[in-house]
Amino acid sequence: MSNEEIGEAYRQRWAIEVLWKFLKTHLKLDKMMSKNLNGIMIQIDVILIVYLILQLLKTPRMYGSKLVDKLRYIQILIRQEWNFVHWLNRVVPRLNM
Repeated sequence: MSNEEIGEAYRQRWAIEVLWKFLKTHLKLDKMMSKNLNGIMIQIDVILIVYLILQLLKTPRMYGSKLVDKLRYIQILIRQEWNFVHWLNRVVPRLNM
């Protein structure tokens, strides 16, 4: 492998490490709520869906643009709304639920 290919492989590996750190730290992937395989798979699927929603979410500049900033923004909005569907429509209006 060339130096550039090794560098690119390392950058991609590091991106995976950063993703797993975010999932474990902020989305609590390190604590499994179930001990059976189906429960663990459901928890992983839900966490990945939340991660994808965070990637798509546009946040006001004052909250920041990092994933953790987006997560905090969602937490603030959820505390202000009692109806999850209404909140989701406001956060991601193109879903039109």
